[in-house]
Amino acid sequence: MYVAKVGPEKYVIKRMPDSGLEHAHRCASYLPPDELSGLGQVLGSAITEEADCGLTAIELGFRMSKAERAAPTGAGGGGVSDSVAADPNRLTLRAVLHYLWQEADLATWSPGMGGKRNWRVVSWYLRQAARGKFTKGKPLATRLYIPEPFNVEKKTEIAARRLSAWAPMQQHGSAQQFMMLIGELKAIDPARFGHKLVIKHLPDAPLTVDDTLLARLNKRFGDEMELWQTDDEGHLIVIATFSVSRAGLATAEEISLVMTDRNWLPYESLFDKLLLDTALDARRRFTKSLRYNLAPDVPMASLVLTDTETPTAAFLLTRDDNREAVAEIATGIDVWTWVITEDMPALPPAVDHRLTLPSNEHY
Repeated sequence: MYVAKVGPEKYVIKRMPDSGLEHAHRCASYLPPDELSGLGQVLGSAITEEADCGLTAIELGFRMSKAERAAPTGAGGGGVSDSVAADPNRLTLRAVLHYLWQEADLATWSPGMGGKRNWRVVSWYLRQAARGKFTKGKPLATRLYIPEPFNVEKKTEIAARRLSAWAPMQQHGSAQQFMMLIGELKAIDPARFGHKLVIKHLPDAPLTVDDTLLARLNKRFGDEMELWQTDDEGHLIVIATFSVSRAGLATAEEISLVMTDRNWLPYESLFDKLLLDTALDARRRFTKSLRYNLAPDVPMASLVLTDTETPTAAFLLTRDDNREAVAEIATGIDVWTWVITEDMPALPPAVDHRLTLPSNEHY
């Protein structure tokens, strides 16, 4: 660990770059091997951590202004960030969300966190995660808007702060700059022209979406939409780039969606959620693996249990012969596998909780 200065007077304790695996696996600063998730593909290329200054540079694979060249189709272009053919040297929109989610420790779970996460907590830690991150020499936090918890008694104050944050983006032509937004999707409603994405805690400022972009969104993220419809307690997270007109209206440029459960833990399928629910019901400690730029058919661990004798990577397999691919990924770590055409095996036993090191259970 080291002490980093972030801003003129703020100091934070941070993990040394590339040292997550060196921490005890029951330590709050532990990170599973990068190869078990999509982080391994982009760390050191699209994400560069500088220990001497405590800052992180990230390379984006999508436009943040009208003047920038659009990403090629299949790499997040066409208005929908689909990571099918993503460049490992640049983060897709979904990868940015996954990175901030992991940096905010929202992909890590211990039983003491139960019932403590809500949008106030999630949004605060996401904003903190964005601090110290730079893209093209500019602070990421200045181009990222995360709605604050809505309060009807303070709606005028909240709206004024939002307008102030969006004001620098109100330009025209090739000088038009984009912002990023992270929020929870509430609804997609018809509008006078096209549709609008209604974001929870942002009721007075929906994102305008034209019919073409909406059709692409439904095609690319049909699975996430279906999971959202079946999970009444879940949260569908939207990350989008958007422009702001001179009148202050927001129009979506690119969109990506990530489904999370009632505890704001991301998941990709019903099998993935069943494993997640099993671990939660058993009061286990674990880190949820995130896909970043990886295509849907690239194998990765679903989660990594950190309350076992040694870290244990849990994999969901479509076929028994996928075990060879798992063996190539999970070198030097214990593995638990579930072939989804068969019954789920029991999870490996947890060690006595009294032997675990203290962990961060404040949310």
